[in-house]
Order: sequence, then C-alpha cells, then structure tokens
Amino acid sequence: MLIEKDGKKLLVVGDMHVGYRNRGEAMDIIVNRELFEGFVKDFDAVFSEVGGVDKLILLGDVKHGLSAMAAEERYGLINLMDYLERKTKEIIIVRGNHDNYLGGGLTSKRKLQVLDYFIWKGYCFLHGDRDFPEIHDKNIKFWVMGHIHPAINLEEGNKVEKFKCFLSGKFKDKRIIILPSFLEVGDGVDVRELDRETVWKFDLENFEVFVVGDGLKVLEFGKLKKILI
Repeated sequence: MLIEKDGKKLLVVGDMHVGYRNRGEAMDIIVNRELFEGFVKDFDAVFSEVGGVDKLILLGDVKHGLSAMAAEERYGLINLMDYLERKTKEIIIVRGNHDNYLGGGLTSKRKLQVLDYFIWKGYCFLHGDRDFPEIHDKNIKFWVMGHIHPAINLEEGNKVEKFKCFLSGKFKDKRIIILPSFLEVGDGVDVRELDRETVWKFDLENFEVFVVGDGLKVLEFGKLKKILI
C-alpha cells in the first residue's frame, strides 16, 4: 500500500513471515534463500512502480517463528533489510505476535525502529493482534493493519481460485484498511472462513474487497457480503 501525503511517500507491507516453514512437505523444508529471492523479485516490481520512499512500514510478523530467531530467519531478515535500506530513508517495524525476538544484528546500526504501533499524520499503523489506548485518538482517521492474512475464493464454473485481498471498511470513527500477507508462498485465508479475529469486532461483511492483479492493477470487487461463495 502506497500513501502519499504532504510531499512524503510511505510504503506499507503486510506480514512477511521470513523463515516460513512449509510443513506440508514430507520433510520440514525451510524456505530461506528461495524465499529471500522471491521477496526481492516482488519488491523490485513494487519499487519500479513507486520509486524510492521516505518510510517503509512493515506491519508485523516479519519473522515466522514464535521463539528465538532461527538461523534461516536471521539469514533472510538481515539480507532483506540490507536490500530495503537502499530503497527507503527509514524502516519501521510494527511488532507482531511472531516478533518477540527481533533485535541483535537485525536492528543495531540500522535506520530501523521496532514499535508497538506508529502514528503519522492521521494514520495509525499496527499489527492487529493488540489494542492500545493511544490508537483511539480522535485525530487518527485510519488504522492500517495486517495479521489476518485476508484472501478471497472466487469461482468460475467448476474452477475456484484464491486471491489475496485488501479490505477497507468503517469501525466507529475510523477507516480500517487490512493488508494481505506479502509472503509469496502463503495464500492467506478466505475472509468468510476466518477463525482468526482481531481484538475488535469488525463488520467484515460490509468491508470493500480489493485484489491486486497482473501489472499491479487494482481490481475492485465491492462489499464482501455481495461476493458469492
């Protein structure tokens, strides 16, 4: 998601889950170098479209494991941050529920902050698994978050395909924007089948659904409740 305001450009990225483990295989295959190369390929496509940015905001769960940082996570994150620092003036990581052990070689001597939430010019960027009193300030008009990995199943005849999607809707006096996971090998969860909720009871059926198609073209599907299962 690109935000342009007051002469500044912010690029916001959903859950990356670097160090993702593919447990569907017969062996516990760790996707590290291939995953890193996939991230770079996707980021290259984005930056070729938007150019450099002033701030890059990662909406939590930048690492996959819940425990201390594993070797494959450290490899992927350090190399990825080296790459991203060349594309932006500042990186802000909003801590997700998978990010308890960020630090060390990842954050030291870098233009990088790790925060519980980040407020900027009427926007609040957060992961979506925790609430904070400060984010309810009336001057904040937008919450931008990740966490639930939204996707949508679309049918055509006997064919069903899943597409990652962005969600946008209202909650009290805020506009809520939920980003999909940036992880290439993770399809996400159909929003209509979610068993993972944020700490707020959003009326997701009345949220608008957006899918990014080929060539980064944004496709609008209308409200979730009007999309046939």
